[in-house]
This record gives sequence, C-alpha cells and structure tokens, in this order.
Amino acid sequence: MPAFFAFQVPLGRKFISGIIISMTIFAQDMLIFQQTKNFSKNDFAILDASGMQVAHVETGGSTLGRMFAGARELTVFDGPEKPVIKVKDTMTMGRDRFEILDGNDSPLASLVKRITLFKTRVTISMLGEELELSGSVWDFDFQISNSRGVLGTVTRQWSGMGNALMGKSTYALQLAGQLSTQHRQAIIGSVLALDLIRDKQQRN
Repeated sequence: MPAFFAFQVPLGRKFISGIIISMTIFAQDMLIFQQTKNFSKNDFAILDASGMQVAHVETGGSTLGRMFAGARELTVFDGPEKPVIKVKDTMTMGRDRFEILDGNDSPLASLVKRITLFKTRVTISMLGEELELSGSVWDFDFQISNSRGVLGTVTRQWSGMGNALMGKSTYALQLAGQLSTQHRQAIIGSVLALDLIRDKQQRN
C-alpha cells in the first residue's frame, strides 16, 4: 500500500502555477499601486492588501527625455536589484505602442492605443492571445479579460486631497486567483503602460 505524507506549505509561501514561491508581488491577488509623480518621474510603491510594500517601480530613460516627453520606460523590481517586469515605449508614429517584457527582456505582451474615427481603442496582445479591456480605461475603472473570464479588475482611489495635490494617487488591481506568472506580469505591465499613455495625453 503506498505511503502518503502530509505536506504543509511554510508560512509566507503559496502556490502559483504549481510552484511554491515566497510572498512577493507574484503571490498577491490584490496589489495597491501608490504613485508618486514629479516633473520627470512616475515611480510607484506596490503594496499588498495589508499595506506592506512587496515591490517598487522605477522610471527609466534619460532625464532630458523624461523632462520633454514624460516617463516612457518603467521597471518593476521584486526586491533590490531584481527586475521582473519592464514596460517600454517603442515610439511609433501615429499611435502609442508599449512592449511589456520580463526581467530578462523576454517579450510578454504588447499594448497599442489606436485612434479610430469615433473612439480611441486599446488592444493587448499576450503571446498571441488577445486580452479585452472593458469599462472606463482612462478613469482607471476597468477589467482585463480573456476568453476564459476576468483576469484583473482595476479601480482608482485618490489618497486624499493632500496627496493628490502632491501628485500622488493610488490604483488597486485585483487579480484572479491561480493566474500564471506570465499573465500576472502582462496585466501589471499593461496597467502601468496605460498610466503612461494617460500621462502623455494630459501633457498634450
């Protein structure tokens, strides 16, 4: 008769795609993006539901370029010197296109804003899979879905009048449970890319 052994997941760890990982950005279904803007940067702290910081986002690119065009490149760090998601503007003519990469610069997804006759349309393509956006994208009250259902829900919350005047705001991202790491990277990167597009629209 085969023997069965009880296995207990250590405290502070959980399963993602069948793999036990430590409590990092990829182990959270609720992420809070605490944003801090100034003239040339668009950095974030990423918190879990309890308010503990689990990652941070840094603005890349040259200082001169950020001064005139705004932040066009972001990197998510899941710990010191550990990049896990990169968002880069490819600067195409006539439309905004962002490439979303993992920490090793491998492609994950692309996000494109197209202006049609009657409306602005944003599309997300993840390794051949089309993700759908529904709701008020520019007000940060929307959902990201695929053919199997809702993958993430985004809401926008101001951190109070004092922080709003200082350029700080809060975005909440609720991820569906048991998402693959790649889906989590693509969705987090897409939310950050949408914020960069919105910032560019305000500048123009």
